[in-house]
Amino acid sequence: MIRPGERILVAVSGGPDSTALLTLLCDAADEMEIGLHVAHLDHGWRGRESARDAEFVRRLAMRHRLPVTVGHVDRATWKAGPAGGAGRRQSSLEARARAIRLRFLRETAQGVGATRIALGHTRDDQAESLLLRLLRGSGRLGLAGIFPVVDDLFIRPLLDIRRRDLLAFLKRRRQPYRVDSTNRDLGRTRNRVRQGLIPRLAKEYNPEVVEALAVAAELLRDEEAYLGDVAEATYGRLARSTASEVTFDLAEIRALPLALLRRIVRIACARSRGRLQGVTSRHVRQVLEVLSSSGGGAIHLPDGLRVIAGSGVLRFRTASGGSSDGEPPREALCPVPGEVALPGFGLRLRARILERRASDAQSGPRPAPGPGGACLDADLVPGPLLIRPRRPGDTFVPLGGPGTRKLKAFLIDRKVPVDERGRIPLVLSGDRIAWVVGHQIDDRFKVTPHTRRILLLEKEPR
Repeated sequence: MIRPGERILVAVSGGPDSTALLTLLCDAADEMEIGLHVAHLDHGWRGRESARDAEFVRRLAMRHRLPVTVGHVDRATWKAGPAGGAGRRQSSLEARARAIRLRFLRETAQGVGATRIALGHTRDDQAESLLLRLLRGSGRLGLAGIFPVVDDLFIRPLLDIRRRDLLAFLKRRRQPYRVDSTNRDLGRTRNRVRQGLIPRLAKEYNPEVVEALAVAAELLRDEEAYLGDVAEATYGRLARSTASEVTFDLAEIRALPLALLRRIVRIACARSRGRLQGVTSRHVRQVLEVLSSSGGGAIHLPDGLRVIAGSGVLRFRTASGGSSDGEPPREALCPVPGEVALPGFGLRLRARILERRASDAQSGPRPAPGPGGACLDADLVPGPLLIRPRRPGDTFVPLGGPGTRKLKAFLIDRKVPVDERGRIPLVLSGDRIAWVVGHQIDDRFKVTPHTRRILLLEKEPR
């Protein structure tokens, strides 16, 4: 996870897990030859309690003589929410909070030159996540749980360690920590799983239930990666695509094992619609029912997608022809500065040049890009930029990564479904991928203290 000479951004909430993580990394920093920078985001949910958490983290960083970045979220951010019951609103709120926190950590890491972001998830978090996703009806990808390394950026050094062992460690070190009052709120599903379900399973069924669940997640993660590769290869062999539909030989697709067939159906839906979002397990079951009918049939799915079985052919047909905005992904050129519409991707890309003041040289890229945007060294990325979908064998150097990596492996680690990978635009400078849009920039084009001009790339829906 960590190599000598790297700078690690340590995400510290002030709770026991992240406090133990920081303490352990400080213990090892000299021997491992690494630099540390502390990051804390105050979501502003708990008023004074949140402010005390932030102050605790500041003092903890000062005690270790470490730089610290504390971010704040305006409370107005949380006022708007989806309609529906309290459970749905809470779930949406937590999802937004996670997205904001990850964006804050990515931008802070880029700004301070950190090549890794360390998170304090434990073996217990792994077990809780698997149970929560099982209760939601997740498939194999969801049940694979928390990944130890994601994007060659996020690392979880404590993922094989039990929370009880961290608490014992902190007690021996006489290291205080903060306790989030919301962790006692049994209106939150995770808290009920942590405080009620897992203790009951341990007492009545298996004292080592946390270990058993964590091992199951590891096994499922390995199998998910393999089945995803098999499904992608099978789809490539059997599918025939035009601008208006994806077709399969009915006899060939009926002969597939059911587990593989479900994945092929999901890929076909995504390729036909341009995205998988909105296609549920119920829709997949409906397609399978049409497939199993001796007389064939047809069903309607979201976004005008129609699935028809008959005359020896299974068809996934859209009125718009292949994507949510009417066109399959294709190449385009973006002037610098300038903008370009990417109809096949359903996006518009804008490129702007920002002059950097000498006083900004040590402060990283400013301003930070918006959600899904990117900052690059403009002098390393002369325009125009080529935007295209991925191709077999594509490689790049993820920000902070140890070297060249296959794009396919990167997207697998990021848990991007197979059926959505073809809809991710790539920004190229010459023949090099400079940005996997919405995911990661190439390390060779990053902003450094020597950067004079910043290329700010921003995407927005068409």
